[in-house]
Amino acid sequence: LTDNGNMFGAVQLVRACEKTKVKPILGCEVSFTSGDRRDPNNHELHHLLLLASSQEGYQNLVRLVSAGWVDGMAVHDEPRIDFEVLHKHSKGVVGMSACMGGHVAQEILNKGPDVGREAIVKLRDSFDPGYFFIEIQDHGFPENRPLNQVLGQLAKELDLPLVGTNDCHYLERQSAHAQLVLQCIGAGRSVREMEAVHHHSSELYLKTPEQMLNLFAHIPDAAKNTLLIAEMCAGQATPLGDPRLPRFAVPGGASEEDYLGALSVAGLGRRLKEMRERGETVEDGSYHSRLELELDVILKMGFAGYFLIVQDFINWAKDNGVPVGPGRGSGAGSLVAWALRITDLNPITHGLLFERFLNPERVSMPDFDIDFCMDQRDRVIQYVRGKYGQASVGQIATFHQLKSRSVVRDVGRVMGMTPGEAGLIATMIPEPVGGKSVAIGDALAQEARLKTAYEQDSQAHELLDTAQALENLTRHAGMHAAGVVISEGPIWDHVPVFCPEKDVYVTQYHKDDVEAAGLVKFDFLGLRTLTVIDVATRLIDRRPDRQDAPFRIDQIPMDDDATYALLQSGETTNVFQLESSGMQNLFKQLRPDRFDDIVAAVALYRPGPMGAQMDKDFVHRKHGRQQVQYPHPSLEGILEETRGVIVYQEQVMQIAQEMAGYSLGGADLLRRAMGKKKASEMDKQKAIFIEGATERGHTREKAEEVFDLMAYFAGYGFNKSHSAAYALITYQTAYLKSHYPVEFTCATLTADKEKID
Repeated sequence: LTDNGNMFGAVQLVRACEKTKVKPILGCEVSFTSGDRRDPNNHELHHLLLLASSQEGYQNLVRLVSAGWVDGMAVHDEPRIDFEVLHKHSKGVVGMSACMGGHVAQEILNKGPDVGREAIVKLRDSFDPGYFFIEIQDHGFPENRPLNQVLGQLAKELDLPLVGTNDCHYLERQSAHAQLVLQCIGAGRSVREMEAVHHHSSELYLKTPEQMLNLFAHIPDAAKNTLLIAEMCAGQATPLGDPRLPRFAVPGGASEEDYLGALSVAGLGRRLKEMRERGETVEDGSYHSRLELELDVILKMGFAGYFLIVQDFINWAKDNGVPVGPGRGSGAGSLVAWALRITDLNPITHGLLFERFLNPERVSMPDFDIDFCMDQRDRVIQYVRGKYGQASVGQIATFHQLKSRSVVRDVGRVMGMTPGEAGLIATMIPEPVGGKSVAIGDALAQEARLKTAYEQDSQAHELLDTAQALENLTRHAGMHAAGVVISEGPIWDHVPVFCPEKDVYVTQYHKDDVEAAGLVKFDFLGLRTLTVIDVATRLIDRRPDRQDAPFRIDQIPMDDDATYALLQSGETTNVFQLESSGMQNLFKQLRPDRFDDIVAAVALYRPGPMGAQMDKDFVHRKHGRQQVQYPHPSLEGILEETRGVIVYQEQVMQIAQEMAGYSLGGADLLRRAMGKKKASEMDKQKAIFIEGATERGHTREKAEEVFDLMAYFAGYGFNKSHSAAYALITYQTAYLKSHYPVEFTCATLTADKEKID
């Protein structure tokens, strides 16, 4: 895979090759200049093909692809490398002189064979002996064959191997027009304009070995040398790697493990002291045993450094006035996280499970998603850059695709249709469902008007055929809203980067691929509601009655009558998560009077549970209109808070532990299997569950009944840790609205100041 100027698809290529038992060859067609890549007056832009022949070659390829972005001067938005950086990072890299736009070809075409010869010699000497090839192609362009004759002669004189290649911009010849349309979309030109200034070939497709042998029958070695290069490169380089974190600077020279333990014990002590000061009863033993269990798992799995890094930037944020959310996702289930102030929800009092976050029986990186005040999130990222080094902190790529409706409009525009003509066809495609676009093929099968237009209007027919050929292709790369990576040393020592702006490094791999490559992702999310709470707090502190006692949102009572009255009324505009009429109706029917009700309602208000009438069952049982029933008496303690309804994924895990003797780690594996509904794994887990349940005195019939019930609800179950953390923000905003309506409304309007609707 040798995309132009990037390695966006490298990880996906390797994974696809693993499935099909094909050996991948990783490479890139880089932009190259024989001058200084940093010179703003140097506008030379040629191509050079690079392939990784080894792991060292892959790492050097990554550095080369990144170099133009990191400290080069882009021409036409294409970053360039030069001889300086090529000499430095060519070990293990195979070089090829590239296409007609390559440096060698352009020197020959514009300055003659003698200058071309000098370019070849200089490039040859930039690579290891035997690692540079002269590339010839024949796409039917008038210049191809005369150029090939000169290249062949120079290769012979310099005793360099020739290799016959074919630019592959699409798989099949018939896709040539769609490729032209895609280029026009990117260039903002019409097809007619593009055809007037560029000669286009329909030969840029993936040709068979037979076609390539025929194309270069007069130079047999040119085709054979492709096999030589494949043998040099295939399967020897991979972007995949184990997780790697930077070392955390531990004061006093202690180990990361010892330091994490000391911070956790001290932090837990402070948390328990605060609980006692609030008049809460504390069982020290249960907290310390849970802390010890979690630390044991964290240290054995090698994640001490990860926890230290996260607690460091979160505590910096809190100590420097950046509002941080109480938790998000399964991380709120960790007592260590609570002790370190990563989260602010006590997992023991709320019945949250550590194993849902970090399973000792399934080794995978922990993943804290952290909400920051929208307006101040970048301050935290800047702190991280300052601590670990600008070059060691990057954001993650995201790829924007050509979706059905938009690609129809784009194709129509470059084909010369008016916006109204293309828009009319686009609006015949149904609107996205649940954020997912309806494919053009599905729309043709579902929508009679669209099908009629396709069959009876030749322009619409061509438009839809071309749009369908381009549908779901990548439009452009962007920067993920939240994902951040921190590496040991420069990021480009690990993965390729691009720079949308100076000194902002973005990985060329998206979030899943960057983790597969061994970098650890941290999610720095911006949450507008935290901005609202922050602004409201500062406004409240200006009130005369608050001068001696600054308001703290984390110290509000959790049993406040006015807050629950507001929630029950449904008058919850601007209350976090409760702005929709559907959620407001649910709260009016539920009439929550305890925090657990809010947690459950947040989990139940989703299409799956509502489709299964779980929300209605929960409401009816709360108000005595439906009998509360438990699958087995032993499960009452687990299901009492949700009145017998299995609402949370954690309840599925606890049922497996209680009835069948699963460890919580094993129960998490069961939960995952139920969520995926893979028949073979479900059969295996069902046998384990029944055996465990019967050994504990349950009948086989009851074991099967409970397992089937769990399997049914597991598809709807929600992560309680996430639900509880977000329910806390719901409660906090409801408290502000009920007690400080003026300040809360002003804060909401201030946070929304950029909205004009």
